[in-house]
Parts: sequence; C-alpha cells; structure tokens
Amino acid sequence: DGIRDKLVTGVQTCALPICAVLLQDWEANAGSTKSRVIMVAFRAAHAARYGPTPVRAALRPVVVGYKVLTTWVLGVELPPETEVGPGLRLLHPQGIVVNGRTRIGAGVLVRANTTIGNVVAADGTVSGSPVIGDGVELGANVVVVGPVSIGDGARVGAGAVVIRDVPAGAVAVGNPARLLPGRSR
Repeated sequence: DGIRDKLVTGVQTCALPICAVLLQDWEANAGSTKSRVIMVAFRAAHAARYGPTPVRAALRPVVVGYKVLTTWVLGVELPPETEVGPGLRLLHPQGIVVNGRTRIGAGVLVRANTTIGNVVAADGTVSGSPVIGDGVELGANVVVVGPVSIGDGARVGAGAVVIRDVPAGAVAVGNPARLLPGRSR
C-alpha cells in the first residue's frame, strides 16, 4: 500500500507538461488500474505517433509496445491514431475495438465488448468512421458502425447496433438502434 500511495501521490502532483498529456484520463478512470494503464499508454503512443518528426522514429518502440500491451495482453484495440478527447473512461475494458479513424469527444464512457468502426462493402469500398460527441455513454456490447454521429450527451443502451445518427441528448436502444421518445437528457 505504501508504494501504491506514493505512486498515486506522485502522479497526481506531477507538474511536467508531458504529465498533462499522459494523465488527461486519470481521474475519469479512478478505481480501475487496468483502464488507467490503457489510457496512459494510449496517450504516450499517440504523442509518439504525432510528436515532432525527429522524435517519432526514436519513439516507435513506444507505439509497438502499446499495441502489444493493449491488444494482445489487455484485449483493447484503441489505435494511437484515434482522435480522443480528454476524460475517456473505459468501464470493464475488455473486448473494446475502435477504428483508428473514429473521433471520440471529451468525457465519453465506453463499456466492455464495444465495437466502433467502419463498414467494408462487398466491392471493397470503406465507409467513413463514427464521430462520438462529448459526454456520450455507450453500454456494454454496443456496435457503432459507419459514418454515423452520436451527439453530445447521448446514451446508447447495451447491445444496441447504431447504423444511423443519434441526436444530442437522445437515448438509443435495440438492433438496429431506435430512439426512445421523450427520453432525452
């Protein structure tokens, strides 16, 4: 407990500029060491991938290490090229798959076994990827595919398959997802 307390205190009081980048999801994932490890590693890999050009080659092992750790060991595919706002919360992070062209807003909650990606047609053409707004909550086993938008503050119920836009504040459930009337936040 003493070592853990010192580590947590050290993390919370870090004043280096890189700490702000690496720890922007720390509080959102309080209580889940696995989620914190994934998000700090994601932020490090994202910084390595998009950092200054001379630094990228030197930091390539960070990206490779991140992919091995999160995909092979921890069961979460969140590519470093994904645009993710601060405060992404992973609840029970297992079986989460996100397409690298997806955009995820700030303060989003993603639960276990969620897939967010594009669609590949029979002729090989690839659709756009989803855009998830700020403060969105995705239930367990949700699938969001194609060039859809989920508006700020929307909630998507467990097991829903989203293939159409979900407006801000709406609640979507089912397969295919439908909006619940009068259930806006």
